[in-house]
This record gives sequence, structure tokens and C-alpha cells, in this order.
Amino acid sequence: MTHLDRHFIRNFPRSLPCAPPVGRPGALRCYLPAVGDTVLELLDVLSAGSAGRPQGRLDEVWAGYEALREAGAEPFAAAALIGSRVDRLGLAFGVGYPAALQQLSPGIELPCALCVTEEDGAHPRAMKTTLNAVGGGHELNGTKTFVTFGKSAATLLVAAKVGDKPDGRPDLAVVRIPATRTGVVLHALPPTPFAPEIPHARLELHHVEVREGERLPGDGFTRYVKPFRTIEDIHVLGAAIGYLIGVTRRMNGSVLLLADLGAALVALDWLCAAPPLDPRAHIVLQGVYQRVVALADGPELAAVWQAAPDDERKRWRRDRPLLDVAFRARRARFERAREELS
Repeated sequence: MTHLDRHFIRNFPRSLPCAPPVGRPGALRCYLPAVGDTVLELLDVLSAGSAGRPQGRLDEVWAGYEALREAGAEPFAAAALIGSRVDRLGLAFGVGYPAALQQLSPGIELPCALCVTEEDGAHPRAMKTTLNAVGGGHELNGTKTFVTFGKSAATLLVAAKVGDKPDGRPDLAVVRIPATRTGVVLHALPPTPFAPEIPHARLELHHVEVREGERLPGDGFTRYVKPFRTIEDIHVLGAAIGYLIGVTRRMNGSVLLLADLGAALVALDWLCAAPPLDPRAHIVLQGVYQRVVALADGPELAAVWQAAPDDERKRWRRDRPLLDVAFRARRARFERAREELS
């Protein structure tokens, strides 16, 4: 750390004035709380943080996230804060993903998973899982090939076909059921090459009862499946930035790197309030993503890894591909957004 860095940190203000954010009537958000304020806010990720070793277990990550949520933190802020306290990128994903689901479906119990992908993909026309009326109720039948958190998941959001729309497109519903419901069978899958701490499973649904109130309101695709792609990108990337901030602080990295990462984090936080299908949000998200990838592969972070313990540096190299997951889908959304706005 340079002399300029130390001077900047010593003289950085402990609190900033607050104003109602644009587009959020009545909301008052302070990113840096006044001295003595005990409510955690997003940019507390840049302050001293918790003492001791960073967290290295998924159950610790979930417990810490739930504690922050109970204290009043929004899903995105809680994910970024917990991300800054872990010792590997995979665990940042482990908190960013359920935070995105809580943003999509408030009140969902952790750990949770959105179950969409089937043998032929995740497009509505690939959907063979069905939600049918049986007697006086409804039941689920079908198979999902890739369920995040696998047999550890407590709550499942399952996308299923309920028929066809007048134009011939599949009509989808999303239901929220406990993973312990009779007829729900989860088969553990082998660990993935990166982030092996995150389990996955294949899901089979055999005449699974869907009770009153478990079908989520609205169109399953346009209200849940499609927007979740953007919501997930925002929250997982935010938790990943939290991790990079955490390791940069622990290794006394450049304050200029922290400034870049902090700016990206604030931009993503604002995107949480934007409609996830708005093409303007996709333009901004692509810009933030490109900047974070450049920082992740840049010389300032390389200097941080030079100072990091060997095991954490190796885990970073192993898990770095996480930042490239769904790159093509994200790029395609950006290109469509660019066309819409041109």
C-alpha cells in the first residue's frame, strides 16, 4: 500500500449525507452510515469488516447471510457483505444465488433453488415438466437436470407447463414447494470442476402435490424465469465483487482497486431497483460486468494474489471460470438491448 493509499483511507469520511434515491419514492439509503450507526449498509464492505479468518463453509455463509437479513439488510447488500467475508469465489456464488431468489420471490426459505433446466434445455419449448389439475388439486410431474444446492436445498421453485397460450407458445407456471414434499427425489451430481463446494442434483417429480397458495402469481416465464437471468447476474456478480473487495483488503491491496470495485458494486445495487427486462438495465449490466472482468484479470488484482496464501490463490484460479458462466446469454441480452435502443 502506498503513502497516498494510507492517506486516502485515514481521511476518507466516515459518513455521507443521504438523499432519497431517484426512482425509489420514500426510500432513504445511506451507503456509509454515521459513526455509531449499527445498521449495516452496502459500503460497509469497504470498512474494517469482521475479525478473524474468512469463512470457508457454505453453512457459515448461509447463517451469516440470514443474520444480516434479519438485521434489515436487503438481499443484494447482505450478499455483498457476506461475499467479502469468504475465502473463495465459489462461496460468494453460494450467497449471491439465494439472494437473487429472495429478490425474485420474497420470503423464500434458504437454501433455495430455481428448477428450470431439462434434458432439452431451459427454453419454454423444452419444458416437459407439467402442472396438472388432479381431483380437487394440482400435481407436478417431470424431471429437472440441474438443481443448484442439490440435496441441500430446502425450497424449490419449479417451472412447469400448464398448457399452451392462444398463440401456441407454452404457458408456464412457477410453484414454490419444500424439497421434503412426498414425490420429490433429488439425485446428487458429481462436483463441478470449479466451485465444487456448491452441490448440484438431478430432480425427479413423481405426482408431487401442489397445495393452495404454492403457485406463484403471474406468468411463470415472463415474471420469474426470464427476469431471473438478470437478477441472478446482478446478485452473483455483486457477491463476487464483495469477495474481491474482501481479499484486496485482507492483502492490503491498492485503494484504487477498491475504488473501482466499490463503484461497480454501487452500480449493481442501483440496478436492483430497475425492471429486470428493461433493455437499459442490460446495457448497464454489461458495462459493469466488462469492468469487473477487466479488474479480475488485471495487474492490480494480480498483485493481490501474489500476497495471498497459496491455497486461496489456487482456489481463485480454479473458480475464476465462474465469472464467465452464461457469458453468451448475457452477451445476447446486451445485443438485443442495443438493437432495441438504437
